[in-house]
Amino acid sequence: MNIKSILLASVAAAICSTASAQDKIYKRSGDVIEGKIIEVGTKTISYKKADNPDGPNYVIEKGNIDRIEYQNGTEEYVDDRRRMMHHDEEETERKRPKVHYGNNIIAIAPLQVTDAGVGVGLSYERVLDRRGYVSFYMPMSWSFINDNSGPYYNNNDYRNNTFYFMPGLKFYPTGCRGKVRYSIGPNIVAGFGREWQNVYYSYNYPPYNYPYNYPGYYVREQNDRFTLGVMVNNSLNINPTPHLYLGLELGLGVSYINQLNSYNDDERFLAQFGFKLGYRF
Repeated sequence: MNIKSILLASVAAAICSTASAQDKIYKRSGDVIEGKIIEVGTKTISYKKADNPDGPNYVIEKGNIDRIEYQNGTEEYVDDRRRMMHHDEEETERKRPKVHYGNNIIAIAPLQVTDAGVGVGLSYERVLDRRGYVSFYMPMSWSFINDNSGPYYNNNDYRNNTFYFMPGLKFYPTGCRGKVRYSIGPNIVAGFGREWQNVYYSYNYPPYNYPYNYPGYYVREQNDRFTLGVMVNNSLNINPTPHLYLGLELGLGVSYINQLNSYNDDERFLAQFGFKLGYRF
């Protein structure tokens, strides 16, 4: 591109910028006049037309005008009724109390379901940035399950107590301050559990020419489990009031370390769902 083309482009841009930066007079009929306001009198307004800035001054009665929009973006309502309505709206907005959502949330989960069972939970959340897009999140849960499928102990009788600690982050696409907000984020999952299971042992005795089975017995075995993995949590924060907090949460993940009595077990699918009730401050 040569110098002449650059100069022409610059001139055109300057002309467009000048043309767009005009005062606008909105008439009650719906017409819009673009130009430069010269004087706003008690009964009339004088202006120059945008397409003839060096031409004569034009005068229009204020009774035919609804409002004036100046090139800096400010507006002036000429009609008394509209001006009072606009003033009242501004005054109402100014006096309206601003809703303040705190940066801390403490919540309990009366219903917490994880891959280890059903239980309860507790969580703490802290907003990290001024605009509320990122939060530190620390949920904890205690899961338990009892499965007695018959009147007698058998190998289906299984009990489990597992504590999960899941520190992580929550990212809010639209910010965390509002009545309803969605978030997604990663969590590290550390689980410590103890399992009890009734295992059936039997004896085989052949006192005669054919085998004969004697009744066996059950032994309750105890196992300690440690789990370490990652999870992605999807959360829905509901704030009916600035301090009342309701939450729904669903997380899915996988374990990378899954030890049973210090022996490595297979990888374990991780999942959790909870309903939360808390206080925001």
